[in-house]
Amino acid sequence: MNDYNKYSSADESPVERIFAIVGEAETVLTLTMGRTAKTPRGNETLSALLGSGARAEVLRLFLIDPMRDYYQRQIEAATGLPIRAVQRELERLSKIKLLYRRSEGNRTYYQVDTQFSLFQDLRNLFLRAGTPLERVRGEAAIEPSVILLVYNETEGRLLLVYTGGREPEVGSSELLPIDTMTRDEFMLALAGRDPRVDSYLRVGVDMLGRREDVIWRRIEAAGYEVPKGKGVA
Repeated sequence: MNDYNKYSSADESPVERIFAIVGEAETVLTLTMGRTAKTPRGNETLSALLGSGARAEVLRLFLIDPMRDYYQRQIEAATGLPIRAVQRELERLSKIKLLYRRSEGNRTYYQVDTQFSLFQDLRNLFLRAGTPLERVRGEAAIEPSVILLVYNETEGRLLLVYTGGREPEVGSSELLPIDTMTRDEFMLALAGRDPRVDSYLRVGVDMLGRREDVIWRRIEAAGYEVPKGKGVA
């Protein structure tokens, strides 16, 4: 947890923080890849992973939330990159097998391959370089029971809603304060216009982007329009 702070600065953007630790990343990746890092193929892989700011933005989207797949226009909207830059980076990352793709109708979806040999090293790298909000989002994204994560930018607090049962271990007071509710508790609070929920839904932003869950239909029916946070597809 403390290692994160070593690379964090309020004056740096997430991408700048990522490239601030590229030297360490190359060491980690070389050690992970072993002797293959000395071969042309190994160098090609390192270059493909760490070669540009656009690539870092695309990688950040996939590595913070590795459970989701995305199509090109979603990636364009989340990263702010031109569509041609998105297409170029997707092609390069697919070529080295970090991403895999599938077609559905006239759309092609991309998802990170969590079995890729460097996946965990890369994900750790991006989380360490990220903001506290990104780190909490990254933890929540891989917790199956989490269905909603809303950030109140005004108060600097998060609302986490989970399915029920054991409360997920996400974040800490060292990162950001988090209010937790089960799905049932949230639904009751939503129906009763509970001020705790109202403040999040009025001024907060969605940090997961998983709008397919029925909970979002209830939120919209209650008259709330919650935008997606920066970098969320």
